[in-house]
Amino acid sequence: MDADLNKRYQTCLSLWFVMMMNIGIFLVISIFAVPTATEMETTPARLFTIAIAAAATFMVIISFAVKRKVLERSVETQDVTLVQKGLILACAMCEVSAVLGLVERIALRNNDHYILFAIALIGTALHFPRREQLEAATYKSKGINQAN
Repeated sequence: MDADLNKRYQTCLSLWFVMMMNIGIFLVISIFAVPTATEMETTPARLFTIAIAAAATFMVIISFAVKRKVLERSVETQDVTLVQKGLILACAMCEVSAVLGLVERIALRNNDHYILFAIALIGTALHFPRREQLEAATYKSKGINQAN
C-alpha cells in the first residue's frame, strides 16, 4: 500500500510540474509569438483589462475552495483518486489566468499581461501536492490492512 502511495504522490508531483511548465510555455508564446504593438495599438480598453484581471483572480481564489471540497470528499469516500482529480482541477482553474493573460496580450496587445501570468504561477505553486492529502484519503483502508 505504501508503494502505491509513493507512485500516486510521484504522479501528482509530475502533474503539478507539467501544469507549472504549461504556464511558462504560455508566457513564452505571449512574449515571442505576438508581434510588438505600435504606439497607436497600445491603448487597451481599461474596463476590459480590469474585467479580465478580476475573472482571472476569481478563478484562482475559487480553485482553493474547489480543491478543498474535493479533498474533503476524498477523505469521506476514502477514494485516493479524488486527490489527483482535485489537484488537476485546481491547477487547471489557475491556468485560466494564464490563458486570459495570453488572450489579453494577443487581442489587446497589452503589456500588463505579465500580472495574470504571475497570478497563475503563484496559484499553481500554492497547490503543491502534499503526501498527507493522499494518506488522509487512505487511512481507513490502512487500518483494515493492519488489523488483518
